[in-house]
Amino acid sequence: MPKIQFSAGDKIVHCLIYFILINIWMLYFYRKLNFRFDTKLMLILLLSLLFYGIVIEILQGLFTDSRSADIFDIAANFTGSLLGILFFKTIKHKFNF
Repeated sequence: MPKIQFSAGDKIVHCLIYFILINIWMLYFYRKLNFRFDTKLMLILLLSLLFYGIVIEILQGLFTDSRSADIFDIAANFTGSLLGILFFKTIKHKFNF
């Protein structure tokens, strides 16, 4: 059985990075679409970042010696993205300049 290591600090960093990343993308599209936001676009962004996170984990597991793929990193990435969407939906009205 492989040994599973869980570092809370690492997962918080993953969560924070994806929280920021999805908020940047959502702000970009929100401004580009004249302060409207489509639920379909949010879903596409969420799935795109999930796919991106999975690919990065696979690549670091295959091509690096110092890093390994971790399913918990993907879960932290997804959690950060979800929290980012909820945060943006809460504050988006403040960006209507």
